[in-house]
Amino acid sequence: VDVPAMTERGILVTNTPIAIRRPVAVASLTMLFALSGRLFAKDRLTRAGNWTDRTNHMGVGLIGRTLGIVGAGGIGLELLRVAQPFGMRFIVADPYVDDAVLAPLNATRVPLDQLMRESDFIVVSCLLNDETFHLIGAAQFALMKPTAFFINMARGPVADELALIETLQAGRIAGAGLDVFEQEPVDPNNPLLKMDNVIV
Repeated sequence: VDVPAMTERGILVTNTPIAIRRPVAVASLTMLFALSGRLFAKDRLTRAGNWTDRTNHMGVGLIGRTLGIVGAGGIGLELLRVAQPFGMRFIVADPYVDDAVLAPLNATRVPLDQLMRESDFIVVSCLLNDETFHLIGAAQFALMKPTAFFINMARGPVADELALIETLQAGRIAGAGLDVFEQEPVDPNNPLLKMDNVIV
């Protein structure tokens, strides 16, 4: 939003950040649950009449897994609050968050590369600006475990979408949950729309 132009024309610009914190945090958990439980794969198999094949897609439990959150602003902190009961380890990559804010939420601040290496689930919830444009690119995806999942709840351009597509096509990570794309509305020919291990 061009705030100076709005001000010049007498237009008031407001923001309601608190209103979206809980819904986006819950949506993040919803993605995490669906990916970890292979929910969509089981749904497709059942609808196709392949009832017994569902047991080949049992998914993974959450207890003892590591949830990495990129960006501990309002949404990231709310995600930490709602994820407390699930027995996960919490790490956060955010150069601006105070460790004293994370401590009561059982979270530890780590460098981004460490978060990418250690996390079983990575949720991106940071702002998009010059500093975070393509913050997650090929180098960061290459650090992820092959069993890990990437979830972008922030803005599409925080992640390099081409690098994500290449990573998924090569089978180097387990899957992804995407609330956003670099181009919106998403191109109907985007390869991400055809991947069974991606929730969009």
